[in-house]
Parts: sequence; C-alpha cells; structure tokens
Amino acid sequence: MPSCPQCGAPLTLVETCQEQFHLGQLKEVADPHYYAVHHLSVLSYMLQHNAYSREGWLHSHTLLQQFVQQNLDPQFVRRRDRDKVDSGQRNWSLTKGPKLPGVEQIVWHCTVADVRLDTAEHYCADVRRWAVSVLADAATLLQG
Repeated sequence: MPSCPQCGAPLTLVETCQEQFHLGQLKEVADPHYYAVHHLSVLSYMLQHNAYSREGWLHSHTLLQQFVQQNLDPQFVRRRDRDKVDSGQRNWSLTKGPKLPGVEQIVWHCTVADVRLDTAEHYCADVRRWAVSVLADAATLLQG
C-alpha cells in the first residue's frame, strides 16, 4: 500500500493526500456543516505537509493552537490579525522561503486519510481530532 511521503498516511482510496484533502474541501464548499471546521482542516493539512515557510509554519501552528485550545472564532481572528498578516505589512512570506527544519521527521498519528467524508458530523469530529493530533505530534519539535 502506498503512503504519503510528507505525512506517512496510507493511501487506499486516492493516490495522494492532496486528493483526499481536496475531496474534503469540496464538501466544505458545498455544505456549511462541513465548512464549520475549514480553519482546522486547512491548517492541519498545510502544517503536516510542510507547505508553509518557516515563519508561515510557526504562525499557522500558533493559530491552530488558538483555535483548538482557546476555541477562538475564525472571524474574530481574521479581524484581530488583519494588519499583522497583511502581505503588505509583514516581512515574511507564508509559503515562500526556507522550511522549518524537523517537520519531515515528525511521526504523524492522525492524517487527512483518517478523516471520514460520509457525514458532516463524522467529518467535523475527525477534523477536530486531526487538529489536536497535529498539535500533539508537533510539540516535540517546537520544544527542541
């Protein structure tokens, strides 16, 4: 069985994690019940697949922590951070630039492959579990 080179997820129904992620994003666009966890699904996927620059990864990890641990509302965070993350205001790129070293060494215990798409209830519960797992798995890297 093939696995994802970035996160190690076993790929059974799709060829790549990106395809699985896009299937979830399509559900989110089509149904507001799925979209309720959009802020968690995007951050979890991008962090796990090291798609951000070093600065972008660290910023996004902090956002995920705030969403999960403080239950912050995405609308509130958008308003709060508007100036801070405005591309004309910051001196770093979200995606361009050196990656955070060590992300590729993290053993991920939950991935996009573990997210069920069959119902919004399953999807939201799985995405929340995935987000919590991403934070737990990344903790060792950030403590080092």
